[in-house]
Amino acid sequence: MVLDMGEAKPETEAGTDGESRRRTDRILAPVRIRVIGNDMNGVAFSEDTVTISFNQQGARISLMHSLLTDDVVLIMNKDNSIEEEFRVVGAFQQVIGERREWGLEALNPESNIWGVEFSHPAEGMQPKALIECGACKKAVQSPMASIEYDVLLATGLISRHCDRCKETTRWRPSDQVVLPEMVEAGRKGARPSAEQRKARRLKLVMRIRVRNSWGVTDVAQTRDVSKSGLCFLSTKIFSVGDEVSIVLPFAFNQVPVETRGRIVWSALSATGRYYGVAYVK
Repeated sequence: MVLDMGEAKPETEAGTDGESRRRTDRILAPVRIRVIGNDMNGVAFSEDTVTISFNQQGARISLMHSLLTDDVVLIMNKDNSIEEEFRVVGAFQQVIGERREWGLEALNPESNIWGVEFSHPAEGMQPKALIECGACKKAVQSPMASIEYDVLLATGLISRHCDRCKETTRWRPSDQVVLPEMVEAGRKGARPSAEQRKARRLKLVMRIRVRNSWGVTDVAQTRDVSKSGLCFLSTKIFSVGDEVSIVLPFAFNQVPVETRGRIVWSALSATGRYYGVAYVK
């Protein structure tokens, strides 16, 4: 196993102007968040919890629900109401009962979800590791997000896309001899581009209650959600332009969350009509 931290040091730098904070490494702080996603059984959930630590590239959080590696979850910072999508990198240790800590990678690292101004790491300070695909044994020496590096050290496995297998596979530390082509393959990377990451939508099926200003109400089902809106299927008739009140998830065993939106498109299907909703701030 080849691990290389270069000159990286676990330091932080605090701003001196009192108006903003600047950090170069992870911050150990409990930020109140809401996590929305599918658990490992494909069941939609919404859970209020806190971060263990975070930086610009991702976060370590505590959850009662179990997640699937490489799934996407939606996180809202309850202090500033900013929502962003995160990819599940892997699990850390079990804490208490069914509660476990999870490593998540930010799909939009430039987001200000944490309310902290991060400085960019110096060249060569990003951790690197020689890892190999568990399916085809392809090995690359690749720079890694710090949360990926943490998960790799803790569990010995991370999830990544393999350009040889053409799918997401499990990767583990490799004992192969480092060759120039491995280094070059790591530089090219098989990671999604920023635009591809932003385009990813969270495929999430859960019950919601939708009501417009005319009193038309339905308990509908979502098809997908994102930080800017959602799509739901309903047998009721809503109109494009309607402002709607949405309660999600609409379930007896979970705390409901109400938000407002506007219907921006609709399309007929065999079982009803799909509606696209943009959240109203």
